[in-house]
Amino acid sequence: MALDSTNKAASRHHGFLLFVLCFLSYAYFYQGGGWNQNSRFDLTRAIVEQHSFAIDAYAANTGDVSARAGHIYCDKAPGQSLLAAPVYALFMHGEREPDAARLNDAAYVITLASVALPGALAVWVLHTLLLAFGARAAWAVAVALGYGLATMAWPYSTMLFGHQLVAALLLFAFALLQRDDARAMTRVACAGLCLGLACMVEYQAVLGALAIGVFALRRGLRGAMPLALGALPPLALLAVYHWRAFGAPWTLAYEFSTMPFRHQGFFMGLGVPNPQVLHEITVGAYRGLFYSAPWLLLAVPGLLVWLRRGRAAAASCAAAVVLLYLWMNASLVDWQGGWTYGPRFLVPCLPFMALLAGGVGAMQWRSRVLARLMGTLLAVLLLVSYGATLVATAVNPQTPLGIAQPFADYLLPRWQSGQVSLVQQGIDMKWPRADATPASWNLGQRLGLGGRASLLPLVALHMMLGGALFATGRRSTPSLH
Repeated sequence: MALDSTNKAASRHHGFLLFVLCFLSYAYFYQGGGWNQNSRFDLTRAIVEQHSFAIDAYAANTGDVSARAGHIYCDKAPGQSLLAAPVYALFMHGEREPDAARLNDAAYVITLASVALPGALAVWVLHTLLLAFGARAAWAVAVALGYGLATMAWPYSTMLFGHQLVAALLLFAFALLQRDDARAMTRVACAGLCLGLACMVEYQAVLGALAIGVFALRRGLRGAMPLALGALPPLALLAVYHWRAFGAPWTLAYEFSTMPFRHQGFFMGLGVPNPQVLHEITVGAYRGLFYSAPWLLLAVPGLLVWLRRGRAAAASCAAAVVLLYLWMNASLVDWQGGWTYGPRFLVPCLPFMALLAGGVGAMQWRSRVLARLMGTLLAVLLLVSYGATLVATAVNPQTPLGIAQPFADYLLPRWQSGQVSLVQQGIDMKWPRADATPASWNLGQRLGLGGRASLLPLVALHMMLGGALFATGRRSTPSLH
């Protein structure tokens, strides 16, 4: 199934606008530091400045570490830090003793390169997939934009976590496996490379890689061999890192983690799935995904639509990725994810949930009234989700752990009083300091605007490009054959 030439051009135009809009939205914010970000940043610094995997010289800024043989290491998979190393080296130009301001600027730049850029590209790829699957043009734009700006993909594209990079890599692999043409084997090998890189960035990415790998096996050995060959280089590099840092190719960083959670449960913090936790990470006010992004509930009817419209294999794969991540999060001892406002461990599966939700846009309605009602429902849910995500991203997506209802007790009160960019922990700090200047900022503040007024340039950008997207999207009807 392919788009005709006219709609291919429209698809590229819309996809590029979506990419630009989301990338600028992600680049608008710098969220300061935190243990997770600081640990990854420390490994990047160690690689560039010390030519070492040990972060001994920098580890005073984080508690997310592993200790082995008298040395301190990042307790994360190394992929994101390795990918960020060339960018850091270019930005620092050999500086050996950068001050705190320079380090935070460097963290912002490598976040743009290693998180925001692939995150925005994932929005473009999702839009292309939705059109190719058969979603109406306006729905494809709305769902792709909803994924990029009305889910946790937005705040986690502004922070040096691995979640959004993994989400992008898994989606890229999934998209590469959709076409079966003369270049199919090359595409499969590239998909394997993306899956291997995802596992280099986060160990948990093996869940998504497993589901997508099974999807590739529908081609038999023609799919398995190129996929494995593509995944081999990053996995080999990961094994070398483990061997050098932790003594054996198969020994994960978690084995030596100083965090007690990683040594509980059956394996590295995984225990038995807890139904109460599943409730909390889906609809609960503490960490509920649908609490802040209710439009994603359309993934359930959307899955049924794709199953009935000849997309059973792809839809089943997407659903498997979502279910595996739900199972993982519901099984973790530290399921709440620390300082956050939602279930951050689910971020890698969000593009697949959005793809499923897009199935509603491929339904054949018996009347225009029903079609308009469904379109209105999507618009309302997207606006609610966008508002919640904007508040969380602008105020502080790293909501302190002990707050029972992040929106009601922390985010909304501060938003209403005009407080934004409240992260007080820099990339060089282990703990936030109440007496310190906030380490986070947005571009409006850099232009001299204060409080919520600092978001006016961003909102103007959204209205301008978003309006253009929806206007042209409504006029475009994809012709598929």
